[in-house]
Amino acid sequence: MGVGPNYGLNKGMLAQGSAAYAAGELLVSGSVEQSVARATSTLTLVPLGVCTDDVDVAKILTGKVFVGTALTGIVRVKCGAAVTKDARITNDGSARGIIRVRAAAGVQPQPIFGIALTATNNANEFFDMLLTPGGTY
Repeated sequence: MGVGPNYGLNKGMLAQGSAAYAAGELLVSGSVEQSVARATSTLTLVPLGVCTDDVDVAKILTGKVFVGTALTGIVRVKCGAAVTKDARITNDGSARGIIRVRAAAGVQPQPIFGIALTATNNANEFFDMLLTPGGTY
């Protein structure tokens, strides 16, 4: 996949929840300021970014660990199903990226995390994604 470095804005955010975090998982805004949670609800309302670190559950349960969060730029995302280049990306129930189908005419567009720059053939592969904060599709 990608060649060369990818630059963007990353920030350490307080990790919430009771499950381990893995690099490439999608994150949503947490319930307190400067916090994130794994995007495990398929009804994500506030897409935030992508996890850049692996953090085990024991550290998460302390409630004091910060996780690297890519907020803008191009990032590596773990997919939950095959992804095509140029697809708009949302999350599945495991915080992995999947294709968001375009909203039908007259239906409110739904939030997305970004646009796939590369493709995958199977679940659990990584693809490059351009984060599009505030994007809908």
